[in-house]
Amino acid sequence: MNASPSPQANQGAAAQGGESQSGRLSAYILAALFVFLGISAIAWLLVSVVRDPAIRQVVDGTATESGQSPSLIIAFLTQFGIVLPVLILFLGTISIWLGLQLRTRNILAARWAQVALLWLTVAAAIAAIFNIARLGLDYLSQQEQQAAPLEQGRIGSVLLLLCAVGLFALFLYWLNRRIEDVFTGKEQLHSRETRNAWNLLIPTLAVFVLVAARPLEQTFIRSLTDKRFAGQEVPNFVGLENYQNLLGVRLDVVDCRLDEATDECDVARDGSIRWQSIERELLQEGFRTVWTVPLPFDATPSALAISGLDQDFLKSIGTTLLFTVISVSLELLFALFMALTVNSAFRGRGLMRAVMLVPWAIPTVISARLWELMLKDTSAGIINRVLMDVRIVDAPQAWLSAVSLQLPAAIMVDVWKTAPFMALLLLAGLQTIPSDLYEAASVDGATRMQQFFSITLPLLRPTIAVALVFRTLDALRVFDLFNVLFGRQQLSMATYNYETLVNNQQDGYASAISMIIFVVISVFAIAYVRLLNVETE
Repeated sequence: MNASPSPQANQGAAAQGGESQSGRLSAYILAALFVFLGISAIAWLLVSVVRDPAIRQVVDGTATESGQSPSLIIAFLTQFGIVLPVLILFLGTISIWLGLQLRTRNILAARWAQVALLWLTVAAAIAAIFNIARLGLDYLSQQEQQAAPLEQGRIGSVLLLLCAVGLFALFLYWLNRRIEDVFTGKEQLHSRETRNAWNLLIPTLAVFVLVAARPLEQTFIRSLTDKRFAGQEVPNFVGLENYQNLLGVRLDVVDCRLDEATDECDVARDGSIRWQSIERELLQEGFRTVWTVPLPFDATPSALAISGLDQDFLKSIGTTLLFTVISVSLELLFALFMALTVNSAFRGRGLMRAVMLVPWAIPTVISARLWELMLKDTSAGIINRVLMDVRIVDAPQAWLSAVSLQLPAAIMVDVWKTAPFMALLLLAGLQTIPSDLYEAASVDGATRMQQFFSITLPLLRPTIAVALVFRTLDALRVFDLFNVLFGRQQLSMATYNYETLVNNQQDGYASAISMIIFVVISVFAIAYVRLLNVETE
């Protein structure tokens, strides 16, 4: 006969069953919390959009104080932007999905719920502290001015945030203690590492959204309008018209202008061939020829005419790219030579390292003014005087006014100033290379040149990539050097953006220029990382 279970066993089974039932109920409550948070976030966004005064004003057709009514798209983008709605919809959907997974008592969902509850608690606590501080400051100011008492709504929001902190903290405490008992399944090592990585990335992403993404979003929104700088007029939505004007480029083949007397190609004073203009219809549309490239394989002289709707911006792109490629390449060569020199052992090496950083330590505006004096187009300029004394030139050169000499002058100044910075970065990379590698190569009979190409250059590649990224980003957004030396004579992308915003008062158009500069810089940065395989180092 089977022995009947003892009363103690029945009590233990009942207790375990009660705990299991209680844990299952708590899991259902936690799942309901996440579903509620997701639905509430999406509903709050929809209600805020519908009840927003600016959007209601557009829907009702009510004009503003200036007598104009903005478009619905501009009203929505101005009030809510792009990042905030997308972020709320994404997080709300994730919260609902996580709640449905918690209902199945999946341990992976429970682990992710721990991360979510942790940062919800931190966010609610920060918001509560911020609102309490504002409430205290408002109370003190009202006491001094003997104003009306504080609004009840603000006090209620503080109490609501404090209740949210307590609720999230309570669920987090329960989940940390009962997660293994209530939820089932096994978490893999890869999943745990992924969760830990996101746990560390969340604060970084939050700061990025607040500091970088929001201003970039506002710049992009303004680029879709015809907004005037510091103007009170309601901007109109123009879509991609600003980008179309900036990037509107066409290619046409043109013939040379014929001399009526000789029936041959007309030649300018500098020896260059004069080319015909593009068709009249294109000129009426606003296209202007920016560059003319001779075609070498045609029987009759012809050229490729590159035209654009905004020739100044296209010229600024060409100037900036040419300045960047030449200056950064020269800086890399000079910096590599300087870094190899100061990395070797010789007397006075420490003094040499300090002295070579002096040009980089001088502010760009001051160094540009110093070089402006040295590059005077008279014999009073130091550069002209030295070149004339050594018989390189016969007469003073107009470095800052002659179009053909402006860009070489800017490159010379930039290389002198920023090559030490790149040398400092390369020197740091050289000092991480073990000396044992060079000793082993010397024993094997490798020459200094072989050691450089087989040891130094491959191991220095990540450092070179970092130096190139830093210098290329600076060169692509060069402003102060061109502005001090040339003014409006020679424009970079940044100086053209400044002229468009400040002098022409075209905020929307300047914002489109800023976005194009941002894209160009991003393309260069990604290209460096990909081509030099930095991510695999």
